[in-house]
Amino acid sequence: MKILYFGCDDFGIPSLEKISGKHEIVGIVTAPDKPGGRGMKICSNIVKEWALKNNVNVHQPAKLDSIFIHFLKSLRIDLILLISYGKKLPQETIEMPTLASINVHPSLLPKYRGAAPMEWALINGEKETGITVIKMTGRIDEGNILASRKVDISEKDDIFSIKEKLSLVSAEIIDRVIDDIDEKGLHEYPQKGVPCYTRKLTKDDGLIDWNLPSYRINNLIRGMKEWPGAYTFLQTPRGGKCLKIFSAERTCQNGSPGKPGEILNIGRDSIEVACGTGSLSITEVQVEGKRRNRVSEFIKGYRILPGAFFSKGRNCSDGQA
Repeated sequence: MKILYFGCDDFGIPSLEKISGKHEIVGIVTAPDKPGGRGMKICSNIVKEWALKNNVNVHQPAKLDSIFIHFLKSLRIDLILLISYGKKLPQETIEMPTLASINVHPSLLPKYRGAAPMEWALINGEKETGITVIKMTGRIDEGNILASRKVDISEKDDIFSIKEKLSLVSAEIIDRVIDDIDEKGLHEYPQKGVPCYTRKLTKDDGLIDWNLPSYRINNLIRGMKEWPGAYTFLQTPRGGKCLKIFSAERTCQNGSPGKPGEILNIGRDSIEVACGTGSLSITEVQVEGKRRNRVSEFIKGYRILPGAFFSKGRNCSDGQA
């Protein structure tokens, strides 16, 4: 089978590895190179690197215009596979393959359609998520289902571990789906249930409200760990200092051990903070302008005493979490 792949990040790499040994990847369409890192060097993404390593033609159009679509038609492809591409395909492109255009979506559709399904599943405290393979239509994430599989979310999972789990599961499912299409043709069924939509994350979404229960704040930290990061402000005599929190554990789950945002205890490896209900022990942080550190390193450079406060702004007084 001749397959054209659309994708921009490492989520789809296991799927590429799985299918490339059985089918012909005639091309990979990914994002253009962009400047980044020290010296603003031009950086290519991991999908392009995989293509070059495996001698697959790679294409990086700034937009999917008529000239590029005309070129794609010359490839005479059987299937389009889209995983984490980040752009909507024109209808003309979707209808191009002889068999189908299919998309791997990291949720159990129709729940969590949209831009950030894994992040919002964690933030909302879901106990399970999954992978859904759909036949693409002109409407985002609304196509008929070809296959799906549930994946449990544990309290220890964060966005990185969930991405890894779902990435590996998607490779297994897409391998089976493509084999089925090749041997038996499409077997599809409509999505059932009430659709739930997710929007892109913004930096403001990461601001911690210490009046919330500890489990909700911990869910936010887990879901925001990749970007933008859950953050708060440590109140010091010189004003608030922004602090990103990357890892925490629920210490006290019930009651009100202190005022929301109040630092209750400072141990060798953690800082316990009161929440609206319960408390959290913070274990990994990053001060603005500094590198990410374990709390054991952080407290060596900052004199923090129990009774100090984390807050929602740089100029909040004690107790205004």
